Amino acid sequence: MFHHVTGTLTSKAPGEAVIEAGGVGYLLKIPASTYDALPALGRRATLLAHLHVTDDALTLFGFATEGERAFFKQLIAHVSGVGPKLAMAVLGRGHVAHLQQAIRIGNFAALKGGGVGEATAKRIVLELGKILVKQAELDAGAPATAKRPGKPAAVEAPAIQGLDEMTELAVKAVVQLNEVPSDVALRAVQRAYDAMRAEKQEPTAVQDLIRRALSFSE
Repeated sequence: MFHHVTGTLTSKAPGEAVIEAGGVGYLLKIPASTYDALPALGRRATLLAHLHVTDDALTLFGFATEGERAFFKQLIAHVSGVGPKLAMAVLGRGHVAHLQQAIRIGNFAALKGGGVGEATAKRIVLELGKILVKQAELDAGAPATAKRPGKPAAVEAPAIQGLDEMTELAVKAVVQLNEVPSDVALRAVQRAYDAMRAEKQEPTAVQDLIRRALSFSE
């Protein structure tokens, strides 16, 4: 219904802004990154909009960039238990590109804080990670090819050495998500590789490997 709102910025505060257009003042809920990008009061401003409808309220959300709005929509559409309020809290954790990268590699700790708890952060990684990996592959123009894992030269706690990139990222993600030692995580990742190959599958994204390895490290 609303794509954007353009007009005079009449009010701004962390979390919300008011833009007057055609004699109507539009109150928009905004993330911290959008607040930082707003011009001075009385200046012309444009915010991309998303209207969220519930049984008892119509809430308009505003974003400085399409990247912010798209990420917000992904969070509320694909992560169970995450509504607009939590999605805005996630956006408040940092730049969209950095947050998406953290989700892709399983770094849930980067999402925690500001109203985002550990359980929610883990759920975001598990439920949105694969979607963001595929999105990154499409943006790059071609599917990423997974490196075949080599034999680990050594496993040191807490550092992991001698691993290919995909295996190393998967091990780190399993360590954080299931709170297990690195050697346990490594064994889980190796078992995940074995299980997937037995099914004649080859992981093409780290998120595939993380999902399977989590069940082996509990």
